[in-house]
Amino acid sequence: MTDRHWRNHRSDIGFTEPITGKEPGHRMAEYVDDRTTALLKIEFDTRHEATETGFLRKRSMGDVWLRSGAMFNPINIKSGLRDPAGQPNLVAMQKLLDYLFRRWIDSYYLLIIKFSIDPAVTHRVVLVDLLDWLEFVTYDAGPGQIMLREADFYRAHDEGYRPPTRTIVEKVETLFRMFEAQLQVLFENRRRRLERQHRLLEEFPGTAFVVDQSSMRFLP
Repeated sequence: MTDRHWRNHRSDIGFTEPITGKEPGHRMAEYVDDRTTALLKIEFDTRHEATETGFLRKRSMGDVWLRSGAMFNPINIKSGLRDPAGQPNLVAMQKLLDYLFRRWIDSYYLLIIKFSIDPAVTHRVVLVDLLDWLEFVTYDAGPGQIMLREADFYRAHDEGYRPPTRTIVEKVETLFRMFEAQLQVLFENRRRRLERQHRLLEEFPGTAFVVDQSSMRFLP
């Protein structure tokens, strides 16, 4: 359905205008995200997540939540220009783990719509449950974001890769091991930074304070 829609509408003026200006990937992604969300709302029973007080949650897990039986599944729409070396942010690790620990979700769907615009406009659409494709993500505890290794993911997907079957417990444990390992790396980096700053602080009073910009570079 999504694939057919963008095959029919990727020449619309609303799509072609953004890709001819500055930052085409960002501008096009915003347009595609909005149109795809609207399409899902027309074709399926969907909701948006709300806060405890009944207002729209601005930083929801999903751009839209799609009903499946008695529950709603989060759908994260990721669109933009194809980048062979891309590692786009997908979701905050802490938030994903929290929703799983609270038993609010058992899946996290990515609806990926990627475009090429040279020499002609083409696109591809992929729908996967992130929790099934954890071999193709990476995590940085600094910003706290799970990222997709796009080149490896698309290569595996095109070659018919079948993710291993895991229970929900195994999926959560895999995520947590990734989370824990990168936190240890972050702690070690912070410890080294703190030691360096301590050393500089100890050395600081030992010499007269004279501004010296000889190692700096400036441009007119």
